[in-house]
Amino acid sequence: MNQPDRYSRFVLPEGKDKVEFHTDTKIKNAGHYVIRLEDHTVGNLIRQQLHSDEAVVFAGYRIPHPLDPLMVVRIQTTDAKMPQEAMAHALNDLRAEISELKASLQAQVPRPEDPAQQQQQQYMAQQQQQAGMDPTYGQQQGGFNPGGYGAPGGYGGAAEMQHCSQSYSLASVDTLTCVVLLGIVVV
Repeated sequence: MNQPDRYSRFVLPEGKDKVEFHTDTKIKNAGHYVIRLEDHTVGNLIRQQLHSDEAVVFAGYRIPHPLDPLMVVRIQTTDAKMPQEAMAHALNDLRAEISELKASLQAQVPRPEDPAQQQQQQYMAQQQQQAGMDPTYGQQQGGFNPGGYGAPGGYGGAAEMQHCSQSYSLASVDTLTCVVLLGIVVV
């Protein structure tokens, strides 16, 4: 087929750096970063954060080709700050904002129970299911239940919704934090 290998979107080739900075020779206080293996999510975050800096005159990004996992971020600053400093400040500000967002989410979303207790609950649910019991309510399963949602032996209800909300994890926030802030090191 005429498509790149799937791993090429995630694995950095040998001898290549994740981030490279190139100074613009024609425009004063300007340059561009070449960032490998990132997409519009990271590009837009960085661009937006750079726009909040008063010393940044221009900030933009582009992805030259959709099949090439490469992003180019262009920065032009005033004499007050170099482009490298602006990028470092933008990444530090993003790190602080995402840490605050993560802390806020963790305070609002209940933490999952410890793995041993979850394993025990799963085992009990399997045992009840084998015995013909409804694991959510602990009652015999029957045919049609006119009680509907939330009724014993029904279609779910508050207990099931509570179970679903407890299994929620913050993996996406952790991944975003790692990709945006820990994967790109600029100094």
